[in-house]
Amino acid sequence: MTQQVVLVTGASSGFGRLTVEALARRGHTVFAALRDIGGRNEKAAAELRAMAGAESLDLRVVELDVTDQASADRAVGAVVEAAGRLDVVVNNAGLIFPGPVEAFTAEEAQRQFDVNVLGALRVSRAALPQLRRQGHGALIQVGSISSRVTIPYSGLYAASKAALGSLTEAWRHELAPFGVEAAIVDAAPYPTSIGANAVMPVDAGRFQAYGEGFGRFVGELTGRQTHDPGDPQDVADAIVGLVETPDGERPLRTVVAPAAQYDAVVALNDRAAETARLVAADMGVTAFLAG
Repeated sequence: MTQQVVLVTGASSGFGRLTVEALARRGHTVFAALRDIGGRNEKAAAELRAMAGAESLDLRVVELDVTDQASADRAVGAVVEAAGRLDVVVNNAGLIFPGPVEAFTAEEAQRQFDVNVLGALRVSRAALPQLRRQGHGALIQVGSISSRVTIPYSGLYAASKAALGSLTEAWRHELAPFGVEAAIVDAAPYPTSIGANAVMPVDAGRFQAYGEGFGRFVGELTGRQTHDPGDPQDVADAIVGLVETPDGERPLRTVVAPAAQYDAVVALNDRAAETARLVAADMGVTAFLAG
């Protein structure tokens, strides 16, 4: 296994926190990116530093606000200065805005996309000149199966993850000539802090108009859940697997979900890939598509 230099955004909790811990324990040089490390994430930063010291891990904290291009540029610059290179970027930072689409203002929708989509765009934009110069590297996005199958009251979140998937597909093709890969993890819902940090719509009147339907939806959703909600470590392990996959062998999409959902989404992804090949062939641009 080749030791990698990895930058992971949104590393204060959830998939990001599990991923940086797992990567560091496997011997990689890991930069855990958190925003506001002197404020709201001070405790998380201290915990990661303490863990690194106690276990003699090459795990470092770097401040990065994905909604600020200058912050992303500084963070990537700090990684390259400290480590001499950057092999993998894991775009994990994200928020969820649950509720009826009508209840959200355009400004709220903009915030959802600012973190989940433009955040990944900013960090990748900061990192790509370095990856292209090196002639190798990978962008790994943490996506969602909701980008493939959108259920009610998750429209904004699903749309943001669908946009992230489209960016990944474009990066996949455009970056291949430079030896840089792009991949995305289509993850099912797992119990992490993203739900606890959900942002509800400000327009209470519009939200209440959907109160009965939303309440019934939540009741059915929670009532049909199994006693085992799944382990978010499975998603972190999938990310680690992609980090450690040799260059040129990373798949475009990796699905992490319970068995029934997994089979259905994998089949959908396979059909979408075949459709993309057929459409590309018809347009005469097959030569531009990466595998």
